[in-house]
Amino acid sequence: MQKLALETKRLLLRQFNAYDLDAYTARIFGDAEVLRYLPKRDAPARERAERTMNFFNEHWTQYSYGPWAVVEKASGELIGHCGLRFIPEVQETEVLYALGQDFWNKGYATEAARASVDFGFHRVGLERIIALAVPENIASRKVMEHCGLKYEKDVQLFGLDCVYYARNCADSQETANLHESPRIKN
Repeated sequence: MQKLALETKRLLLRQFNAYDLDAYTARIFGDAEVLRYLPKRDAPARERAERTMNFFNEHWTQYSYGPWAVVEKASGELIGHCGLRFIPEVQETEVLYALGQDFWNKGYATEAARASVDFGFHRVGLERIIALAVPENIASRKVMEHCGLKYEKDVQLFGLDCVYYARNCADSQETANLHESPRIKN
């Protein structure tokens, strides 16, 4: 598996490593407000974080793309995850993201998601990318819209009622100049 990272103006998107476990557990799986928008699981926070990190890294091995650890460049802190994940249940690739609450409302989710969508279309060669959120997660829906995804339908996945947004690669030319392209780091 090639270690591939993306760099945006304020963020580094890189693969997870074992040193990320404590920060990832605390920022995502140890915060009830963040978990409010994620599928429910019964595992303890640390176990869930470790399983998620392993799943993301295995996804990279299987598909040559996947979710990254998101690091704020200014502080060097891991702030969450963002990237692409193939969902077998719908046979589509999703852009997904979750950031620690201290990093909400700063444009980081949009910055990371745009870089991931750009990577999916122009580096991986995907024809279509979707995004899912629980309907009441208005902030996530705004991120999707800022990335050029459009609402398509309501669905039930992973035990959640979700809104289903999508964007086709052909539509990406319309929004190509709306943001700075990420730099790929090998």
